Formats: sequence, structure tokens, C-alpha cells
Amino acid sequence: MSSCLKIGHRLLDDGQVISALVQYKLLDSLVGQVLLDEVIQEVPLSKQELFHILMGGADAPIPDDFEGFLLQWCQHQGVQPDYFSAVMLRELRVQKFKQLRFAHQVESEFLRIKSDLDHVEYSLIRLTNLTLAQELYFQLRDDGVEFAYLAQQYSLGRERLSGGWVSPVSLSTLPIAVATLFRSEQVGVIHGPVPVSDEFWIVRLEQFIGARLTEATRVDLVDRLYTQWLQSQVKKMIETPGMIAVQSGAAE
Repeated sequence: MSSCLKIGHRLLDDGQVISALVQYKLLDSLVGQVLLDEVIQEVPLSKQELFHILMGGADAPIPDDFEGFLLQWCQHQGVQPDYFSAVMLRELRVQKFKQLRFAHQVESEFLRIKSDLDHVEYSLIRLTNLTLAQELYFQLRDDGVEFAYLAQQYSLGRERLSGGWVSPVSLSTLPIAVATLFRSEQVGVIHGPVPVSDEFWIVRLEQFIGARLTEATRVDLVDRLYTQWLQSQVKKMIETPGMIAVQSGAAE
């Protein structure tokens, strides 16, 4: 008798589950997790490491009855032992795998993409009329008109509500032409009109916030490297003929 997956009031048989994975674009995620299971089998996680993690780094001796300790910890945390073994332990192995595989690459990756991690605060006026953009630029540069005043009067975006001020954003999120201007780190210099799609931007760099390799940045970079690696492994698996197929019969 075939089994079904119940979701709300729907029952999905084997074929419908497979169809749903493809339809909802979840197959890549499933393939990635299956591949990951094979990799983390080789990742050691000692009792000492596990005890240290669960106790929040507390310096205490490992109990002789370690299985009993795990059951007590699960009970105290409101976690089912089966869930702890199947899900939480797996996630701890994944996190250790990330560190073993990618932590040593963090410094070089940071240097490679540092310019994309830099942030800026800037003032902005967006227009679609080139003649008006040129006129406002000269008013700002030559006549000393307040940037905030002109932004409130003329800018087309939400930045007009803040007098043209845009709070810290990553350089990587800005149009290439604008990001290139800001990488000079010349605070207070007015640039424009800069063509951006069908608009013309007038910008002034207010603050350049250079990226630093903080602990939070290290975590982000490890996750970035891990994600890139996993995506490449999934892509390789999917593109290899015969590696993914629907077959009848029990799974091996």
C-alpha cells in the first residue's frame, strides 16, 4: 500500500509529491540537502564538543551518563529526543562542516568582495528631465542652493521625504555608475546628472563606511561560501545525465 503526505485537507501520493517538488521549484533544495547528508557523515562531533555547545560554552565536566544528560537537556528545552537526533544534531554537523570547509577562505573572500560590502550614506535627486537635472546641478554646485530643498521640491522618489538623504546602503546595491563615483570616497562632492535607466541622478556622498572583517562579517562570508558551494554541487548533480530520475520500487 502506497503512503500519502497529508497537508491540511490535501492528500498527496508519491507521484504528486514529486510533481509538487518540481512545480514549486523545491527539487534543487531537496537535492542539496541529500548531497549535504553524504558530506556531513564524515564530520566528527565529539561528546565534548556537543556538551560545550549545549551548555553554551560553560566550563563543566562531561557527565558520565551522557545519554541521560541529553534526555534531560531535551526535556528542559521542550525538544523531542527524536527531533534532536534527526534535526538539531544534523544542523550542528552542518555548522561544523561550514567552519572546517570554508573558514580558512574568509580573509581572501573578504578582500575579493570588500568593495561590495562597503556602505555609503548619500543625498539624491532623481529626475527624468535632463535639462532640469542640469539646471539643478548647477544651482547646487555654483549657487549654493540647499540639496535638501531641491530634493524636496523635485526628486521623484521617496527620498524627497527625507530631503534627498538616503541612509546606509551597500555599494553593491547601487547603479554601477553611481557606485563607481562613490568609491573615490570624496565626501561632499556633487555629481550629475548621472544616467540611470530612464532617469538622471544628482548625488552627493555624505559618508563612506568601509567594510571591516568583524565576527558578524565572518559568519556572513562563511554562509556565502557555503551557499555558493552547495549551489554548484546541486547544479553539477542536476546536469549529469541519469543522476536524478523517477524510478519505481523502494529506495535503496
